Amino acid sequence: MAVSRDEVARIASLARLELGEADVDRMTEEMNAVLSYVEQLNEVDTGGVSPHSFLEGKSTPLQPDTVKDFDNLDEALAGAPKAEGTFFIVPRVIE
Repeated sequence: MAVSRDEVARIASLARLELGEADVDRMTEEMNAVLSYVEQLNEVDTGGVSPHSFLEGKSTPLQPDTVKDFDNLDEALAGAPKAEGTFFIVPRVIE
């Protein structure tokens, strides 16, 4: 499937891009190169490949939930942009 100059110009118009004549020619060539590559990928036989094959044999590492005492509150609050007493002050997100 190839893209024509008119189609590139229309896509640019829909995207509200102002392309000169040279840009339209260059984009036509580049888009056709990308589409040509995608057509090559369509020829690859992926019938026996699971859609989630990249996850096979992998597991999510789990860490046990443990309660730990935190005794250096001043150090934690020192890195905060705003703090008041023992609390972090954050911008209001709900009016």
